[in-house]
Parts: sequence; structure tokens; C-alpha cells
Amino acid sequence: MQLKPVVLKKGFYATLFLIGIATFAVHEFFHWFAGTVLGYDMVITPNRVYSKTSTEFIDKQIISFAGPFITYVQAVIGYLWVVKKQSMLGFSLLYMAFFMRLFAAGISVFNPNDEARISQALGIGLWTLPVIVVSVLFVLLYLASRRLKLTARDHLFCYLVASIVVTLVVGVDSFFFA
Repeated sequence: MQLKPVVLKKGFYATLFLIGIATFAVHEFFHWFAGTVLGYDMVITPNRVYSKTSTEFIDKQIISFAGPFITYVQAVIGYLWVVKKQSMLGFSLLYMAFFMRLFAAGISVFNPNDEARISQALGIGLWTLPVIVVSVLFVLLYLASRRLKLTARDHLFCYLVASIVVTLVVGVDSFFFA
């Protein structure tokens, strides 16, 4: 069966934008939820979660992992929807999961992200887990893009929308919650 190329419409980019905002919200919520379940008094903002008190080493790792874990689940669900249904909603889920983890890995140069902190705690270096995670998500995104027959132009617009989302979330967080 020959699959037809998917034509991205303007509504897709609005969906991608909303999925981007939701990706941040769900990611941070799962950090907060894990910390709360572990008994800590947690604070959540659009781009950060932290405990008001010091955390045990293992609890800190669990809290750090909770956000990325749900983002990985989002990516896998998105990929499976693309494979099974040629779903653009699935592609949005996958794209935003990839973009968020790529951006977070890049920020690790200045402030280690979730995977970088866990990677350091495991004693395997700052970059091991971020590189693995971003690489796996990139492969899924590449395969999904090929399946949907997306163009460089499609990816450029996805990049622009995702960049706006990240700028908005980080900017709001910095301006209102710093």
C-alpha cells in the first residue's frame, strides 16, 4: 500500500503550538506529582519544579526522571499513531517531545537538565543520557517524517512554532516566576 504525502495545513501549526504548551505543562506536572507523592512540599512553575526542602538523593533522581518519562511516553504514543494512522496529532506529540528534550539538552551547557543530572548521578558523565535520549527521539522523528513524507519546509515551520513555544514558556517563567 502506497502512502500519500501529508499536506500540513495552518490548523496543524495551531495544534503543534497547543501540544507544545501541553508538553511543558504535563512534563512539569509529573515532576511535581512525583515529588508530592514522595512527601515533599513542591513548587511548580511553567518551566520548573522544585522542593521547598532538601530531598534525599534517590528521591531527587525519581523526581528528575518523572518529567522526562512522561515526555518519552508521549513521543512513543505519537510515533505509534503516525505509524498506524498517519496521524498528524501523533507527529505533533513526537515533534514536541523531541524538541523539548533537544532544547533541554542544549541548556545543559549552562544548567544540567533532567537527563544530565541523572547521568551525572549514575556516574556516566553529563552528556551520556541526554545524547542517548535525543538520538532515539531523533530517529523516531526521522522515521515518522519519512512515513508522512514531510518536506524541509514542513520541518522549518515546525521548528519555528516549537521555538515560539519554548520562548513563550521560558519567558513567562522567567518574567513572572523568577
